[in-house]
Amino acid sequence: MSARYCSHCYALCAAVLWSSAYVFTKVALASFTPATLGFLRCAVAALALLCLAARHAKPAARDWPVFLLSGILGFSLYLWLFNTGQAGLTAATSCALISTAPLITAVMAAGLLRERLRPSGWLALALAFAGVLILTLWEGRLSLNDGIFWTLGAAVCISGYNLLQRRYAGRCGTLTLTAWSFVCAALTLSPFAPEAVRRFCLAPWTHCCAVVFLGLFPSALAYLLWAKALALAESTGTVAAYMFLTPLFSFLLGYAVLAEMPGPGTFAGGALILAGLALFQRGRS
Repeated sequence: MSARYCSHCYALCAAVLWSSAYVFTKVALASFTPATLGFLRCAVAALALLCLAARHAKPAARDWPVFLLSGILGFSLYLWLFNTGQAGLTAATSCALISTAPLITAVMAAGLLRERLRPSGWLALALAFAGVLILTLWEGRLSLNDGIFWTLGAAVCISGYNLLQRRYAGRCGTLTLTAWSFVCAALTLSPFAPEAVRRFCLAPWTHCCAVVFLGLFPSALAYLLWAKALALAESTGTVAAYMFLTPLFSFLLGYAVLAEMPGPGTFAGGALILAGLALFQRGRS
């Protein structure tokens, strides 16, 4: 199996796992603040990944600044901004805003990593983003409040994280980089630990399960798969484009849970997203 094919598989699986975060974050925020939820999510992910990385060699001292910056951009600051924005926005607006991340990643990669996109690549990204807007706003309601700025800040953070993963995953190793980035993220959020533990002890068991799920699957497993995808991909943009699928999968997951048939907006937006991804990948071949 080629490295290119594996990168696509890893990215697709990560997008599927991330799609569940929208549902479970809404559940968990009923008992936790954005900061306490961010700490618990990072702490659970860090513990899970450290168990896997226990047999690996200890990270080099020169890599710790990378772990710290990666942990802040990709996890602690990103999750705090995302959770804060999610609390004040509709799901439709939140999905649309966070889906700007592939576009921001492509611009940053072109400027910092000298990864150039063909005109067809930019067209494909625009087409996929248009699909996200149709998907999320067809029957949704656009929210206009300060949550927009929090969520756009989260999109910028995850874009910077993508570039760090692309740049350093080969040197540090994907498991090592992801595990210790989560450790650094949990440490930066540790001032919220006492409040997080208190809320966890008082929360309903369903909300506690949501927190554990968020830490294990949309965090630990999804980010590990994402790191592997970025390490194996031909370019950052090739993988980042899969982030457009997360809103589509989140809508389909919601329909599956609620036993409702998808509306016309889901089919129209989903078709544009898939067409954009197909055009993007064809332009890279």
